[in-house]
Amino acid sequence: MKTWHKRIVLACLLVYSMQIMAGCATNHPQVNIEGMATARQYDAEGIYVRHLRLRLAPSHTKAFEAMMKRCVEAARNSRERAEPLEWLCYRESPGRYWIIQFSDALDGFQTQSGLRGFALDVARAESAEAEGEVWRMLIDLEYETEWEIVTRQKSDWSTVTSMATATHPKARMMMRMIRPGLEEAFETALAARTGFFRDHDYPLPVEGFATRSGAPGLEMQVVFPVDWPSFHETDSFYAFVKSLDQETQDVYAGLKASLMETMSGAEYYDGDFVAELSHSGI
Repeated sequence: MKTWHKRIVLACLLVYSMQIMAGCATNHPQVNIEGMATARQYDAEGIYVRHLRLRLAPSHTKAFEAMMKRCVEAARNSRERAEPLEWLCYRESPGRYWIIQFSDALDGFQTQSGLRGFALDVARAESAEAEGEVWRMLIDLEYETEWEIVTRQKSDWSTVTSMATATHPKARMMMRMIRPGLEEAFETALAARTGFFRDHDYPLPVEGFATRSGAPGLEMQVVFPVDWPSFHETDSFYAFVKSLDQETQDVYAGLKASLMETMSGAEYYDGDFVAELSHSGI
């Protein structure tokens, strides 16, 4: 899928992230988002996911990673909690990071929103002293919250119900902007294309997520590669479909065209799972 209207997609995401910006001024222009607030909320039945995407000043990435490692230490030391603190951290070049948390309920995430809320809540679970230490690491960080989105996994847009970072440590996140009035057609078209990959034994796990807050009119789907060379050579959507017979390729082309007609834009983001900045609670 080719990329359309990159500036529009990013700008809309940034507008909604402005509401949760923490500690860093921005110069992003105002964007006309009339009608986006009433975007359809799709039915979904899976786990809730909160996805925080941060941009660090280049000279501050080491300090950020040091703070995240301190949070991992605090989570390991917080043994008295009923449920262990858990999150995934991905590194996206250049200088961007994702912090991903999961919940069985929309209001059930383990920490407050934003980097500050996340880090201080995790540190506080160890001790007041740890909270003070992490606070001192936080106040000197130069970072920007590019978005914070809450989604819920949707089975019709997924080929699996779960995946493991141990076997699939890479993530290609696909954000799609839906044309106003074509929300129902988008839902059907994405389900049909995802079903094609499921029916033809696409080798990588794919998870689709319906937006619950943070980015109206945008929906997310993620594919999880084993490594980037094999993904680009054989396992990307494009490479996989090219390996099929011509008749099957033609079927896929029709499904893809139907999806594209419902979209006004799309963007990819590639992240690498960073185990030492994550905590599983195990």
